[in-house]
Amino acid sequence: MPSPRRKRLLALIAFASALGLLWVWPARRNYYFKRDGVVRRLDLPYTTASADPKRQLDLYLPRAARPDARPAPVVVFVHGGYWSPLDRRWLQPLTGAFGNVGVAFARRGIVAAVISYRQYPLVRRGDDSLDDVAAAIRFVRASCPSWGCDPGRVFVVGHSAGGHLASLLAMDGRILRRNGLDPEAIGGFVSIDGLFDLRAALAAFKPEQADIVRQLFGPDDASLAAHSTISYARAQHPPMLFVDSTGDERVCLDGFRRMRTRMAEVGSPARFVELAGLGHNEAILGLDGDGDPLMPALLDLIRPR
Repeated sequence: MPSPRRKRLLALIAFASALGLLWVWPARRNYYFKRDGVVRRLDLPYTTASADPKRQLDLYLPRAARPDARPAPVVVFVHGGYWSPLDRRWLQPLTGAFGNVGVAFARRGIVAAVISYRQYPLVRRGDDSLDDVAAAIRFVRASCPSWGCDPGRVFVVGHSAGGHLASLLAMDGRILRRNGLDPEAIGGFVSIDGLFDLRAALAAFKPEQADIVRQLFGPDDASLAAHSTISYARAQHPPMLFVDSTGDERVCLDGFRRMRTRMAEVGSPARFVELAGLGHNEAILGLDGDGDPLMPALLDLIRPR
């Protein structure tokens, strides 16, 4: 049995190793070490409820003007977290997430709005989360002229639970329309590591997670289907990109492949990209890092050749 002194030494080594891993963590490195050329405006309210941090966004702007003098495209980024209270900066002090996303886009001449939105248990209806995201998109489009970005080139990018919300906003046009937006006016939507069939996914969730999903988007199967992107598969829709990783959680990867099959069946032009070897969070945390395969796929939609 290790002595108390040896235990303390092992604990110190483990702590130092953890700090070392955090220091070189791709999202942290890309956020803290690459943001010199980026202008950040934090805590901008996107609704009249300006004191609510859950309805605010962080804006990332390129510091240098575009050489072609064209207004820049803009990305609205929707984070994930099992529809529960993660936040746009919750992990940022340690890992750099999700400021790394804003910096990655701004360094490439793309304005980025990294948003927060109300989640369970602050809200008990998933439609409230969807309406918050829609309100943020509306605010970004209205503010674009003053930021030097193009309101005709707004792209919505969501990861994990945010990927579910982004894809549902794209495919169920009623959500944006009830918030004063035309879905066809959005340049495109991206779902990264998202979920598209809530009822089918429930069996893979922990009981407490499944309960949250049923409270937000249920409680019955018909309501779950109404909040599932796969229910709206069709041939004509706004430009869409679905991305998943071969090392993702089984529930996400299986759902991604079912969504790809269903969209092909109805003649959808949506693009589906599988990233080899990455896990559920690795693609978004490593965005714009060494050998990153995700940013090229995003740029193909945002800035097609």
